[in-house]
Amino acid sequence: MRPDDVSVLAMLRQSMSFNAERQRVISENVAHANTPGYTAKDLDVADFQSALQRQLRGQGVAGGTSGVRLETAEAGHMSGSGGGSASRSWSSQDAPDSETTINGNSVVLEEQMVRAQEVRMQYETALTLYQKNLGLIRTAIRPVAR
Repeated sequence: MRPDDVSVLAMLRQSMSFNAERQRVISENVAHANTPGYTAKDLDVADFQSALQRQLRGQGVAGGTSGVRLETAEAGHMSGSGGGSASRSWSSQDAPDSETTINGNSVVLEEQMVRAQEVRMQYETALTLYQKNLGLIRTAIRPVAR
């Protein structure tokens, strides 16, 4: 049995993968903080959360499918690889911060740092829950000492 066969673990892996990708996008924003005309980018959190909600509603009591299957809205969108794999790819979109400088750059370092901290906490929460669930599974399969 693979860890992705347990739906909770598959969803936590998806969450960690999404947050890691979002952290990468935030890092790119920070790296381009002084690039003229650069528009800050971010991943669509609402789309990811709605995909998780659809997954939770579709599971029922017995578990159902493993992983979050993202839908493509247009022909040019990437569908990602199948099943519960965490190698899903999300596309970034323009998400300008609260101000734009004279040179057209819309990255506000303070906002990016706050966003990076939030993403780190979400990643660490998912990681902790993943580790706790694995611990519960290990405990359940451990032989009983007499």
